[in-house]
Amino acid sequence: MIKPVSGLVIRYNYLWARESGRGEESGRKSRPVCVQIIVGTGGKQRKCLLFPITSQPPRPETCALEIPQTEARRVGLALPAWIVVDEWNEDDLETTDCLASAEPLGAFGRTFVQRIREAAVEAIKARRHRAVNRR
Repeated sequence: MIKPVSGLVIRYNYLWARESGRGEESGRKSRPVCVQIIVGTGGKQRKCLLFPITSQPPRPETCALEIPQTEARRVGLALPAWIVVDEWNEDDLETTDCLASAEPLGAFGRTFVQRIREAAVEAIKARRHRAVNRR
């Protein structure tokens, strides 16, 4: 069980939207993901969004941020690495069976976490996002 906190980087069996669209229900491999907590109106609705991190350069149609060297070091990632911000899994980290490890890799700094959040909001506004509900 991991207590979700925005910016936390964990290993998770991530399910890509294209795999979910083909009827797959579990991620093919464990990968690092960045946790973002979204709090709804009145602080009552909490969603835990998990953004995938990849070492593969993003496709032109993918919204992704290159992870700076300082941030990669904080969580033990090899460079180059990108965080995809137009796709995520939604899950409950306190009950999920998709965690690859109960130990977090680390956490991104507050400024980079804000950049991730802003880029994801832009993808949502542009209707370019894909979400897979794993709860």
